[in-house]
Amino acid sequence: MKLKRIDFLFLGFLLITSILLVCSWNQTENVAELLVIRGIISAISLGFIFLNPIVKSALFTLFRNSYPVLFAGYFYTETVHYNKLFFNNLDPLFIQLDEWIFGFQPSLEFVKYFSNSFVTELMYFGYFSFYFIILGFVLIMYFKRKKSFIESIYKVTFSLLCFYFIFALFPSAGPQFYFDISERAVPTNGFIFQKIMHIIQANAEQPTGAFPSSHVGVTVVILLIARKTLPLFFKICLPITFLLILSTVYIKAHYAVDTIAGFLIAPIILYLADFTYHYQFKKKNLYKLNL
Repeated sequence: MKLKRIDFLFLGFLLITSILLVCSWNQTENVAELLVIRGIISAISLGFIFLNPIVKSALFTLFRNSYPVLFAGYFYTETVHYNKLFFNNLDPLFIQLDEWIFGFQPSLEFVKYFSNSFVTELMYFGYFSFYFIILGFVLIMYFKRKKSFIESIYKVTFSLLCFYFIFALFPSAGPQFYFDISERAVPTNGFIFQKIMHIIQANAEQPTGAFPSSHVGVTVVILLIARKTLPLFFKICLPITFLLILSTVYIKAHYAVDTIAGFLIAPIILYLADFTYHYQFKKKNLYKLNL
């Protein structure tokens, strides 16, 4: 059974966040259940790794090298259970920053001026396009750029997990959870994508992970990778990303400073991902580790 860098990254994330969950035992009632789920996820992950040399299938190979991305959605919602180990919700700080930068609350005012059916549907499409972008990037890289596939998926996985760690350090519920219900009402005059996103928000969204915006940050990371490896994909996704950035504020998933922070931190995270992927341990260091 041969472990790749993405395996060390993912299993290391599981270990560290499992420790955070245990440390949150007094704050979370179902820690034991969450740890069991993690055990199942670990077993599935190890199954992919172990069976990879045995199962000769392009589809299985795809899953084996991208399985951390498949589990990413679950680990986003799970951060709500350990994101207050160091601070309570920092929403008041981000609200003040928005007020200081813009002189008003973009997450409350944006929708008031553009609340028609076309704009609403466009914004919900923009937010949902995050899933299209990730899925499209994974599939196109696998079938068109196999030489760069493993490295690229490692970097996307690194960025996702890195944002989840940040959520644990800087907890923020976001406008859709923090503001009074009368203030945080979202548009209901959209169509298909609005209904899809309302279902996702009702079943998967948690009062966590608002700062910085992982939707924006991870999308920017993908665009930066695709700019050289998949230029056509980059050109197609560029205007969609602009909609995605606007949509995060429009549907009240994020404060404006969340989207700005996600945009600015993305190149830093990509640099760290590139560094960790290409870092080579010296034989002497490996020898010491074996001791």
